[in-house]
Amino acid sequence: MTDSAEATTIADIIEHEWVSTSFQALVSIKRRSLLGVEALARCTAPGEDIPPTEMFRMAHEQGRLLEFDRLCRRKALETFAPIHAKNKGIILSLNVDGHAIDSEVAKSNHLISLVKSLGISPNNILIEIVESRAHDTKALAEFVNSYRKNGFLIALDDLGAGHSNLDRIPLLKPDVLKLDRSLVSGVAERYTRLEVVKSFVQMASRLGSLALAEGVENQDDIVSLLEIGVDVFQGYYFGKPSPAMPEAEVLTERINYLAQKFKVHATERFAAQKSLFARHDALVLSLCSRLAEIGSVGLDHLLTSFIDEHGHIECLYVLNVRGIQLSDTVCNPVKLRKRKRFIYEPARVGADHSLKEYYLPLRAGLPKFTTQPYISLASGNRCITISIAYKDRDGRSCILCADIDHHA
Repeated sequence: MTDSAEATTIADIIEHEWVSTSFQALVSIKRRSLLGVEALARCTAPGEDIPPTEMFRMAHEQGRLLEFDRLCRRKALETFAPIHAKNKGIILSLNVDGHAIDSEVAKSNHLISLVKSLGISPNNILIEIVESRAHDTKALAEFVNSYRKNGFLIALDDLGAGHSNLDRIPLLKPDVLKLDRSLVSGVAERYTRLEVVKSFVQMASRLGSLALAEGVENQDDIVSLLEIGVDVFQGYYFGKPSPAMPEAEVLTERINYLAQKFKVHATERFAAQKSLFARHDALVLSLCSRLAEIGSVGLDHLLTSFIDEHGHIECLYVLNVRGIQLSDTVCNPVKLRKRKRFIYEPARVGADHSLKEYYLPLRAGLPKFTTQPYISLASGNRCITISIAYKDRDGRSCILCADIDHHA
């Protein structure tokens, strides 16, 4: 802001309509296309460069937030109308300030009337709401339901920014969940952050919502996000906000590059997983063949010697057909996390595993099952468990369970 910015009031901006619209691309890599653009307000006051957040703060403090918010939306829609006339497939993502949503606004249908008056289909408008700014949950739900019935799409913005009320997500049933840049930035190098994002993506999928990652700037982050199910992106990697529509050639080049990079990366990952699982399967099958040669005597000794031979195995234990543990849990001492032993403790003979994920599939008739990676209660480490049925020398039906480092 310049020194003269203090002389420019929000009243001046509203009266002279010193607001313009810039667009930022919303891109799908798997569809290899531009899905839409987000409309971003910019100040055009002479000699001024007032940031959007500052303009909205000024409007809020002066009690003119709804008026200013509507001005920004009208400018955006007027700019978008000729674009929509030429291309009916482009979506406009339009921000509605949650502070401005009350019972009166929810019933006004102001935006509905404006969109229709400009000849724009409501199906092409994605209304973005930072729901944490809306203090009236009932009015927010009424607003969302009204606009959805009229064909508008609904997005919840800044998810994961630290202020979101997660209980509102199933209430509002958004079409799009926008994952905040603070959540997605650096996920390629931060495993725990990627897991948090994955949980949001899985939640979006279960709710029938589309996960959109905003603020992406790094191609490795984008590839990592693609791998966990994110497909729509917004950020500087695809271009900064501009008064003109995104350049098709630039977008196509970057989309195709990322698509190829993702394809190669995913193919290599699946090939590595296939090879890894084949080695794991061969390992447990070889142990089963040795276990089939003995009965209950010498069971723990054989498991111990096998772990000594294969250091990437964390724990081995044997169950009966009812899921009751027959052997001790034989663990690799190097793999145990001593600092967390008060939480994680290997199960002992007689422990009931009948509700465990690795037991139930075999109870249902599968001969072998491999779990997704999880935190082992025996070691405290992230592992997979392979369970496989076999019969020992005495004809007893048993289940071998092997906890294996999922990176090994």
